[in-house]
Amino acid sequence: MAVSSNDVFIDMQGASGASTQEEAPASNGSSADTELAAAVGRQLAGNVLHAGTESAQKLYKSYARIDLLRPYFDVEPSDVANRLLQSLRPRLTVDPHVIPADLYGPLMLCLTLVTVLLFGMKSAGHRTGSREGTLMGTAFAVSFGYWLTSALFFYGMAFVFNTTISVVELLSTTGYGLFGYCLVLMVGHVAPGDSDFYAAWLLLGLLSSAKMALALRSRTADAKQGTLVATAVVVIHWTYLLYLQWSYASIVNAVTHG
Repeated sequence: MAVSSNDVFIDMQGASGASTQEEAPASNGSSADTELAAAVGRQLAGNVLHAGTESAQKLYKSYARIDLLRPYFDVEPSDVANRLLQSLRPRLTVDPHVIPADLYGPLMLCLTLVTVLLFGMKSAGHRTGSREGTLMGTAFAVSFGYWLTSALFFYGMAFVFNTTISVVELLSTTGYGLFGYCLVLMVGHVAPGDSDFYAAWLLLGLLSSAKMALALRSRTADAKQGTLVATAVVVIHWTYLLYLQWSYASIVNAVTHG
């Protein structure tokens, strides 16, 4: 049986057509994989960009919050020294006292009070040993705890008795009131007898308490209410100094020997 050239040409076209049809699905699958990989890459890039943007925004907001506190710590050393002296000079005036919005001085005074308390325990011969960190933590809690707690308590009293004063101003005036604490406690630790401590407590402690009391009294509209506020401030601030001198020693003994 003879096979013509036309039949051979038809068979070759059919074979090539079949192979083209087989290669077409393969090429379509490869392009689909490429598109999927590109989509995944774009999604990952978008997620990374979004996460980076959020991190940058959080960092900027945190820096902005820190920047809000900068005016309260941007003070000159001469201003701090003058405010330390003024914290022992009570003034009875009709006009409201000008209270600086300063947190640098009070913060440094809290740290100084911690140092004075630790120095008092060492000079009294207390053996701390391995409990040195616990003793320091107690000193921090006593110093910063009183500063913050008293400021919040006085702010509550100011709200009740219509005393016009802000939280920052209260933190400033109570913080500078710790200057008298540091002086009186240093006298008590350095001087040999208790009479020197009581003399310093009666003089410097009362001056520091009176300064805070008169500042809040000047900010109170009603005179009787202002007198109540001033009395409460004097009693709390003056008597807490006795606690630091005597009761704190019993706490240290319990910590070091407990």
